[in-house]
Amino acid sequence: MASSAPIRRFHEHPLFRRVLPFAVLVAAILAIFRIGYDNRDLMVPVRDLDEIRKSGKLRVLLAYDPINYFIYKGAPMGYSYELAERFARHLGVQLEVVPVRDMDSQIPMLRNAKGDLLAHFMTVTATRSRVIDFSIPLDSTSQVLVQRKRDAAENGGLLRDPRQLAGQAVSVREQSAYYNNLREIMVRYGITIDIVPVRGSLTTGELIREVNDGRIRLTVADSNIAVPHRSIYPDLDIGMPLSARQPLGWAVRKNSPKLLKALDAWLEDEKQSGTIRSIHHKYYERQYQFRKVAVDNFYSGKPGAISPYDRIVRANADKAGWDWRLVSSLIYEESQFDPDVVSWAGAVGLMQLMPSTGAMLGVFNLSDPVANIRAGTAYLASLEKEWTEIRDEGTRIKFILASYNVGPGHVRDAQKLAIRYGADPNLWEGNVEKYLELKSEPKFYNDPASDLGYCNGSIPVRYTRNILSRYRIYTLVIPR
Repeated sequence: MASSAPIRRFHEHPLFRRVLPFAVLVAAILAIFRIGYDNRDLMVPVRDLDEIRKSGKLRVLLAYDPINYFIYKGAPMGYSYELAERFARHLGVQLEVVPVRDMDSQIPMLRNAKGDLLAHFMTVTATRSRVIDFSIPLDSTSQVLVQRKRDAAENGGLLRDPRQLAGQAVSVREQSAYYNNLREIMVRYGITIDIVPVRGSLTTGELIREVNDGRIRLTVADSNIAVPHRSIYPDLDIGMPLSARQPLGWAVRKNSPKLLKALDAWLEDEKQSGTIRSIHHKYYERQYQFRKVAVDNFYSGKPGAISPYDRIVRANADKAGWDWRLVSSLIYEESQFDPDVVSWAGAVGLMQLMPSTGAMLGVFNLSDPVANIRAGTAYLASLEKEWTEIRDEGTRIKFILASYNVGPGHVRDAQKLAIRYGADPNLWEGNVEKYLELKSEPKFYNDPASDLGYCNGSIPVRYTRNILSRYRIYTLVIPR
C-alpha cells in the first residue's frame, strides 16, 4: 500500500493534469496523420455524386490509347471514352476528360481529386483495393508476355515457360500490376528477372509497339490489350500466360460511395442491354474492320495510303528527316487535304502557309500541292533547327508542331514564363505546354517575360495533341 502512494500523488500532480490532455491530443493528431497517409481520400474535399451533379461535370481520367481514348478526325473516340460519355449523359452532366500523361500518376490523380472517375481499365488487386474502390468488373484478363517472333528465331525459340525469364530483360512500368507480378514470379520459381522500369508516360500499347519495332526485347500486357495489338503487329507473339485471369474495372475514390453505387447500377444495366458488348466488339474484336475504317476516312481509296498526295509527302518528308505519316497528320489538321482552302488569316493550301512564309522559302504558288508541300516541309526543317536545344526527339517534335501553328516566338515566351515560375523550359507536358495555354490570361501575357503578349495558347496545345494522336493511329494502320 505504501508503494502506491507516490503513484497516486503523481497522478494528482497539477503538471500531470496539464500534460495528459496535450499528450492525448498529440497522439490523436499522429493517428489522424497515419490514417491520412493510408487513406488520402480523407484529406481531400468530398466530391461525390451530389457535388458532381451540382457542378454539372463528370471529370474522367483517361490516357491516350488507340483503343480506349484517341482523337480521330479531330473528335474524341474510344471504348472507354464512349462508355464514359454515356455514363455522364445518364447522370445528366457533361463529360470533362482529364488526360493522364503519366500512367504511374493515375491513382494519385484520382485520390487527389484531379478526376472523379478513373475510366482506364485497371486490374483489380488487393493492394489497389486498399486505396481506391473498383466498379463491378467490366471484363477479365490475364497477363501475357509480349515477344517478337523474329527475335525468337535468333534466340532458340519462343519463351513458353516463366522459368525461361531468368536473366531476361523485361520492360514494364514500376507502378503497374505487371511489375508486381514479375516479382512474384521470381519468388515462385527462384529466378532473377532483369525488370527494367520504364517511364510512366509510356502506355502498355506503346510498349507493345516498342517490342514490335525492336527497341525493347520483352514486355508484359493484359491479354485484352495484347490481342488487338497482335492483329496490328503480326510479328508479335502473346502465347505465354504469366497470370491467372483477373477482373478489370474502373475506379473511384474511397469517399465517393454514391458515385460508385450509381456507376455499378448503370454498368449492370448497360451489360444487360448489350451496349457494353456492342461497344467492346467495335473497338476490340473488329480490329481489321476498324483499321480499314480508320484508313478509309483519311485516304483516297488505295489500301495502305493516307491521301492522294502520299508520294509527294513521302519524298519531301524524307528530305526533311520526318516520318511522312506525321507530316500527313499535320496536313490533315491544317486542311483536311483540301489544296484550295484559304484561312481567314490568308494561309493557303494543304499545309496552310502564309504567303510571306512561302516567299521566304522561295515558293509563291502555294495553291499548287507540290509547291505547297515542298515549302511546308522546308519550314518544318527550319523549325527543327530552331529547337535543336531540345535533346529528346519526341519532346522536340511537340515544340516544333506548336511553333508551326502559332509561331516560335509564342513558344519561346512560354519557355521564359516556365523559367520565371519554376518549371522546366525544356519539357513540354506540364511545363512549357502549361504556360503556352496560360498566355491567354492577363497575368501571363502581360508578364515581362512574355514578349509577344496575348496568345490563345489552348489552340496550339490542342493542335499538337490532335496531330500526335492521329499520328498514333496512322502508325498502327499505315506501313512506314
